[in-house]
Order: sequence, then structure tokens, then C-alpha cells
Amino acid sequence: MIVKTFFSRILLTAVIAMSANNVFAADNKAASTKPLEDSKITAEELYKISPDDMVIGDSKAKVTVIEYASMTCQHCADFHKNTYHELKEKYIDTGKIRFVFRAFPLDEPALRASMLAYCSGEERFYKFIDVLFTTQSNWSLSKNYKEILANIAKLGGMTGEEFDKCMADSAIEKRIMQGKFDASTALSIRSTPSFFINGNLYKGAHGFEYFSKVIDEALGEKPKDAAPVKK
Repeated sequence: MIVKTFFSRILLTAVIAMSANNVFAADNKAASTKPLEDSKITAEELYKISPDDMVIGDSKAKVTVIEYASMTCQHCADFHKNTYHELKEKYIDTGKIRFVFRAFPLDEPALRASMLAYCSGEERFYKFIDVLFTTQSNWSLSKNYKEILANIAKLGGMTGEEFDKCMADSAIEKRIMQGKFDASTALSIRSTPSFFINGNLYKGAHGFEYFSKVIDEALGEKPKDAAPVKK
């Protein structure tokens, strides 16, 4: 009930914010100009869970799904609105897979939204991801996107001071951008969403049936008459 109320209030606020600001323009600024470390991280290392990852699901699950997504990517939003919750119910909640969301911001608004989710903490992280994707069209192209994100943060339990501190947190910003750089370098990621399921790459926001076949195969539960999945 608390989660549903939290979600409903944020949706309402986003709609109000959209009505108050009818002029939308894409912010094409680079997400960060701060120098990044030319790390030597390998693909095999990125396939594993790191201490910085926000993990949902059983730590002993046989299958690990890692998603690289941009908060302003429409296809990423489509996956989270139309596919993720069904996968969660069938596979995450039942202990069959563990799921990891990794930010891969394609622009400044995506970076700031990602920072907000990470600042919210482990317990609220996926709630914020859910709400931010659901309300994406209301803030992602708005000139006042930070103001809308601040309202979302407030309804999610953050104070204005906490939100401002989050937006100014260079450590979180660098961690996100370093993660994007490492994924681009070691995994050759060029588009979002990109999924790694037990180390195998699957691109695009496919539907539940597609991912279900891939996961069942990884679990060793693939039906004998199932058609092969195209990557």
C-alpha cells in the first residue's frame, strides 16, 4: 500500500509538472566532462556482481541478468513498463534469477536521474527506477527536468537539501560515468538497453516471451519444441 501510494503521488506530480511546462527541448549536452580513468577492467569482471551494484533477487540464483540502460531511453522505459514486472514476478521473486540495473546515461538528464536513483539507497532504488521510467516523457525532454526530478525526490522521501547534495555528489557522478566508460570499452556497448544474461549479450527491449525463452534456456528449462532465440 505504501509503495502504491508513493507511486501514485509521483505520477500525479509529474502530470502537474507537465501541464505547467509545455515547452520541451532535448538537452544534448555531454553527460560529463570530467576525466575518467582508463581502467583495464575486463568483460569477465563486468559479468560479475560488484559491491556498487544494486542487486535484486536471490544471491544464489543460477542466472544473472545485467541491464545497461539510459533513463531517457524510450526503449528502456518500454522494457521496464511492459516486460520487467512480469519477469520479476516469474523469475526474480521466485529466486530463479538475480537482476542488476547499471546506468548507461546518454545525456545529462539521464545522468541526473540515475544519480537520484542511486542516492535513494538500496531499498528505494528500484522504486525510483520504476517511477522515473513511468514518468519519463514528463521530465526527460523538459528544460526544467531538474525541478521535476526534485519533486519526484521529495515525494520519494528526500528533502530538498538531500536532493541538492545528491546532484552535487561528484563521487556518484564519476562512478556512473566510469561504469559507462568501462562498459563501452570492455563490452563494446553502443546502444540501450543492452542485457547480459550469464555473460551473453542481448540487445533491445524485447518482450516477455523472448526473455522468458532466453532465461529458461539458461536455467536448463527450455522446452524441447521452443524456437531458438535470436540475439
